Amino acid sequence: MSNETRYQAVKAYIESGKMKSFTEIFDITTKNAIIQDSGINYVRITNKINNPEKFTVKDIIIIARLIGIESAKLYELIAAAAEKKVPVRKKR
Repeated sequence: MSNETRYQAVKAYIESGKMKSFTEIFDITTKNAIIQDSGINYVRITNKINNPEKFTVKDIIIIARLIGIESAKLYELIAAAAEKKVPVRKKR
């Protein structure tokens, strides 16, 4: 399956509303495809996948363009993943 076909499948899955987690993208396409097509190196993308709060606006725009979706949709998935990792701080 070509990278373009995988990106189209990711796009359809996101637009259907069935994708609930950012990491589900990698169930359809490979991290290596995104690395190759985005220019983001392996160590950086792996670090960002494991720590989604580290994605930059530029990263989100690049990956969203690869998939063919609005960057806001990808941001929502990444933000949801980041929110799960950030602990809630109690007010004093």
